[in-house]
Amino acid sequence: MTTSVNRGYIPEIDQIRGYAALLVLFYHGLNLFSQQMLFGVLYAPAYRLQTINPIMAFVYEGHSGVGLFIVLSGFILTMGCVGRKIDYGKFLLSRILRLYPLYVFFLAFAVCANRDGFNFSSIVQTLLQFSNFPGGPASNLTSMFWAVSVEFQCYLVFPFLIMFSDTRGNIFLLGVMLLALIFRALLVLDGANARDLSYWTVAGRIDQFVLGIIAARIYVLHDLRSALKPWWVLVSTSLVVIAMFLYHRSGGWIVTANWKIFWPPIEAAFWAFFIVTYLAAGRLIPAMIAKMATRVGEISYSIYLVHFIVSMLIVKYQWFTRISGNPYYDALITTLVLAAPITISIASLSYVLIEAPFLALRKPYIVPHGDGSVQAG
Repeated sequence: MTTSVNRGYIPEIDQIRGYAALLVLFYHGLNLFSQQMLFGVLYAPAYRLQTINPIMAFVYEGHSGVGLFIVLSGFILTMGCVGRKIDYGKFLLSRILRLYPLYVFFLAFAVCANRDGFNFSSIVQTLLQFSNFPGGPASNLTSMFWAVSVEFQCYLVFPFLIMFSDTRGNIFLLGVMLLALIFRALLVLDGANARDLSYWTVAGRIDQFVLGIIAARIYVLHDLRSALKPWWVLVSTSLVVIAMFLYHRSGGWIVTANWKIFWPPIEAAFWAFFIVTYLAAGRLIPAMIAKMATRVGEISYSIYLVHFIVSMLIVKYQWFTRISGNPYYDALITTLVLAAPITISIASLSYVLIEAPFLALRKPYIVPHGDGSVQAG
């Protein structure tokens, strides 16, 4: 289990991590495999799926799993920090031990395999967590680095967001979200791409991280675990599916419409509601499903980084399962019986050998009461 030294272990958190990782994995499987089977291309906007099936639309827009990860990050970090002080240096060291070992391992192998595709500046840019900007790494091993960089950029300001919200309340955090929205609008009016600004960068994703913080503050300060009824998770899950269905019917990810400057906080709000309701209902999940989801969540970071190169190899060698006669269903079946097992097997090994040893080195970053350390939360 992924035990934090700064808060008690909550198995439902790992389960949500597992769902997010699987959603992204099946998103790539459905998109990459179906388009290759149908049209012989990796991804072409002109051939995008347009469905009236809400579940299929939800998976097809499964990039939303990144949003869930970011909301969950803000939520998890805040759970143990509300009203407490954070040692900024120890907090950053904890985040570095969480992200960098596997990140550097993947980067090293990508550079070794493609020495002509990397130069010194691109390696430095990657190590400084700017992979989501032009000039970053170009390898199937590092394709998912962009989201890690966005998350790390959020980590840099987290202790300050906690410190200021503890003294000024959630109104301060809502103000941060409003300011981010205003600046996205200004940049779009100045010619920026609304989709790319909101999707690939901290300018859009900071809303989601902050909403995770707000949700955790409300959850902790108002004891929502006791207040919420378990069946509310059915409502929150339905709302997430409906929201992604409407997003899909409005054009989906490929559309660059200006309304997308508003999408990050809307998407985050649905995911935040799902998180708090799932925590209230998680204990009722059948033991076998809960155990599997918890294990997948434990290795979710490894799954996230591993799955793309596995999917690309399946595309390259045409290892598709064609049993339903429907390329979209066959893509999902291929993901289920091939991409997922291979990814989970490799991810389990990388977790044990790379992630877990460094996770064990993390130290508490919550400052004990009475400590004279500099406050950062």
